[in-house]
Amino acid sequence: MSLNRNRTTGTPKASKYSSSGRKFKPRSQREAEVNRLVLIISGVIGGVIALILGVALLVDGVITPNQPVATVNGQNISTRDFQARVRFERWRTGQQVAQIAQIYPSLLTQQGSPYASLYQELQFPTQMGQRVLDDMINAKLIQQYADANGIKVTDEDVDKEAFSYFGFDPNPSTPTITPSPTLTLTPLVSATPSPTPTITLTPTTVDITATPTIAPTMTITPLPTGLPTTTPELATRRADYDQNNKDYVDAAATAVGFSQAELRQIFYEQALSKKVKAEIAKKELGTDTPTEEEQLNVRHILVKTQEEANDVLKALQGGESFSDLARSVSQDPGSGANGGELGWQGKGVYVPEFEDAIWKAKVGEVIGPIDTSKNGPNYGFHIIQVTARQVRPLTPDAADTLVSKTFDDWLTKLRTDQSSKFSYWIERVPTDPSLASMGVPDASQLAGAQ
Repeated sequence: MSLNRNRTTGTPKASKYSSSGRKFKPRSQREAEVNRLVLIISGVIGGVIALILGVALLVDGVITPNQPVATVNGQNISTRDFQARVRFERWRTGQQVAQIAQIYPSLLTQQGSPYASLYQELQFPTQMGQRVLDDMINAKLIQQYADANGIKVTDEDVDKEAFSYFGFDPNPSTPTITPSPTLTLTPLVSATPSPTPTITLTPTTVDITATPTIAPTMTITPLPTGLPTTTPELATRRADYDQNNKDYVDAAATAVGFSQAELRQIFYEQALSKKVKAEIAKKELGTDTPTEEEQLNVRHILVKTQEEANDVLKALQGGESFSDLARSVSQDPGSGANGGELGWQGKGVYVPEFEDAIWKAKVGEVIGPIDTSKNGPNYGFHIIQVTARQVRPLTPDAADTLVSKTFDDWLTKLRTDQSSKFSYWIERVPTDPSLASMGVPDASQLAGAQ
């Protein structure tokens, strides 16, 4: 029996396996596997990117808008509502400032001009954000007080606010020509010590064209005495009001996405605020229409340093005339020229340090130095004398001021005690619409226009 042997030519044969023990793969197969691996890795990377984008969209579109920027007794003010209100206020203010910029641009930079304050809010959005957030907190506090005390507003109350906003009077007492609503501002004050001034806006109708323009002013020639004038029929005036309302809301919706319902909510808050304000006045003052209050007649001498104030005090103690010293050295030009006289004023008119000092002083007593320098460059050190103290009658304007001051003080205390803001609200203040989109010049353009 013979053995079968493999025949060989003597040339080594290629092994079925590579030296590493792995099976040899054709090039096409290896390339296909590499391509497959690249696709898998690309898919994983794409999935991760999609996940990141999805999370970002979730945060920006759902989580962040619902996060509170402030809370009031457990009730939140969401980022979404805050940003919507700021954008509307920015747009509304922009419409007013754009009109002033075309007519009297110097008012936007003039020191002490209320229009300059509006322009500054547009340039520094955080300032407007602060004001709007405080207003929204106030609205929550007012609503909570109203709910607890059974105070309600009717649709008619809300309609009155809307009518006032658009300058519509459904029951005019006499035939008159009704001008377009205009901006009303609380006058700013001089260096005479006073609280920080605030701005009260009376909303205006707006030009809704792409480029803000001012309609030509119509000159109205007075009719001779006794010649009757005509008032448009109520239906015509109501139709005009409805059209103005629609145009305004359409413009707000296009510019900042603000709806009719959101605008009516503002009117509702204004109506409720008036009712609660009257109740707080009755509670704090005994009436919502005060006719008198205790007042002080005060005079002062304002200087920049404590050393100067001590010198003034020594001069008075040495027999110098208060009025003569005020005229010669006081840094308050308003009262200084009048011998330091500030006139009769009730409580809450001056900055806290000055206010506290005068109401503690005895009539005829010279007190000081009183330091108010932390309130700004127009303040300093005061030598003060209360010359009289009386209960005095109030003018209607003074009565309104007293009621408003009482209500504001009440709100400020509640806001401090019962609300809190989250620090990130500052990062969420919108900067749109832009100045350019509203036709408002920036600082460089305004400088060139003057």
